[in-house]
Amino acid sequence: MSTTRVIKVFLASSITELHDEREKLSTYLAGNDLRNLFRADNIEIQLVRCEDFFSGNNVEDPQEVINRELKSCDISVFLYKTKAGNRTKMEFEVARESKGQEVIVYCVDMPQKERKKSLKDLLKRLDNEGPDWRTFSHIGEVEAQLIVALLNFERKLLAQLGERYEDNEQSRQFRTALEGTEKGLDDLGGKYDLNEKQHAKLTLEIHRKIEDLMSEIGTVINDTSLPIASRIYRTIELYKKADLWASKTDYDREKYADLLFDYASFLYDYGIYRDSEAVYLRQIPLAEELYGNQHEDTATSYNEIGLVYWKQGNYPKALEYYFKALEIREKKLGKGHSDTAESYNNIGAVYDDQGDYPKALEYFFKALEIRENKHGKDHPNTATDYNNIGTVYWNQGDYPKALEYFFKALEIRENKLGKDHPDTASSYNNIGSLYYHQGDYPKALEYLNKALVIVEKKLGPNHPNTQTVKKWIDLVHEAMGESPTDHSFFQRFKSFFK
Repeated sequence: MSTTRVIKVFLASSITELHDEREKLSTYLAGNDLRNLFRADNIEIQLVRCEDFFSGNNVEDPQEVINRELKSCDISVFLYKTKAGNRTKMEFEVARESKGQEVIVYCVDMPQKERKKSLKDLLKRLDNEGPDWRTFSHIGEVEAQLIVALLNFERKLLAQLGERYEDNEQSRQFRTALEGTEKGLDDLGGKYDLNEKQHAKLTLEIHRKIEDLMSEIGTVINDTSLPIASRIYRTIELYKKADLWASKTDYDREKYADLLFDYASFLYDYGIYRDSEAVYLRQIPLAEELYGNQHEDTATSYNEIGLVYWKQGNYPKALEYYFKALEIREKKLGKGHSDTAESYNNIGAVYDDQGDYPKALEYFFKALEIRENKHGKDHPNTATDYNNIGTVYWNQGDYPKALEYFFKALEIRENKLGKDHPDTASSYNNIGSLYYHQGDYPKALEYLNKALVIVEKKLGPNHPNTQTVKKWIDLVHEAMGESPTDHSFFQRFKSFFK
C-alpha cells in the first residue's frame, strides 16, 4: 500500500473582518468534493487554521505553536480587507521565510481610500518584492484559484517523488499524432502551398483528429491509472487543442458549439470559473447564431454562464443571464416546466444573496409551486425549496415563518432520506439555531445535539460543519450561564482574539 502524502494549507485572515469568507473557504477546502479529487491519488489536503490549536492545556504562547505549524505548511493563503493586523503580518513573514512554501495573497476589491495604512503599506511592499497579490469580490474567486494552486503543487510533489503522469506507449503515440496535426495547421495557415484537393484532404484529417480528441476527453477524466491532477490538466489541454483546431478550420458549427459548451462546463465543475466564463462568452454567440436567441439550447447556455457569474459574486451579470434564460423557458416550455422552476430558484438565490428578500421569496415560491405540482409535497426537491424559503424568512428576522418552513423540510427529509442523513442534520441545525435566537434554549439544544450526532458520524469531528454545530451548542450554553462543553474551543478562541 502506498504512503498517503499530505498537502498542508494554512489559512490566515482578520477573523473580525472576514469571518464569513473564512468559514466558506474552510468549508470548501475541507469538503469531500475537493478532497476526493486528491484522495484518488493517495493525497490528503490538510487545512491549518490558528483556531485549531487552542486548548486549555496549552502552556506555551499559542502564537508560537501556530508559527511552528505554519513553517511546515506547503501553501499559505492570506486574506485581507481593510487592514493588515499584527498577527497576520507576523504569520506572513513566517510563511515567506519558509523554504519551498507557496504564499498566496488576496485582498477584497475595494477603493484604495477605504484601506487602512497597515494594508496599504503591505500591498506596496508586495508590489515591489512579491509575491503577486490579487483582488477578489467573492470568495468563489479564491476557491477557483486555490484548486489550480493545489493541482500545481500535486504535480510538483509527484514529480519530486519520481512519479510520471503519462509515460506509457498509448500516450506517446497520441502525442505524436497531435504533433503531426500541428504541422497540418501550419499547412492550412499558408506555410505550404496546397492545392484545393490537398487543402480539403488535410482539413478532413484535422476534423478526424478533433473527433479523436473528443473521444479521448470522454474517457481521460475517468482513467484511474493516472493521478487526478494529471487527468484534469490533460483534459484541459485536450479541450484547448480541439478548440484551437476547430476555430482554425471549417469545423461543423453545431459540433463546435457543443465542444465549447462541454469545455466551459468542465471548467465550471472544477471551480475554474474565470476560464469557464471566457469559454461560455465564446460559445453563447455561436449558439445564438445557430439556434437564435429564443431557443431552449440558447437558454441553457444563458443559465450556465449565470451560474458562473453567481459563483464569482457578480450578481448583476448573473441576473442578466438568468432572466434571459427565464424569458425563453417561460415562452417555449411554459411556466410549469422543471427548467422554468430551475430559473426561478436561481434568481431567488441571487436576490437572497443581495439581501432583496421580498424578491427572493417571490421567485422561491414560484419554484416551489412548480415542484409541488411535479413531485408532490413530500419530495426531497420540494424540501430544498422549503428550506430556501425558511432561510429567507430567517434573514428577514421572521423566525416563526422560518421555523414553519424548516419543519416542513425536516418532515420530508426524515421520512424520505432518513434521520441520519446530512440534509436532515442541516434541518436540525437550522431549527436549533433559530430556537437559540428566540431564546428557547432547551429546544435549541435538543435539535443541535441531533445535528451533532449525525455530522460527527458522517463528516467527522473536525469537519467545518461539525465545528459550526458545536459552536452553536456552546453559544446556547453560554446564554444559559453554563460552561461550554468539553469539545468546544469557542470561549478560548473568542478571548484570544478580542
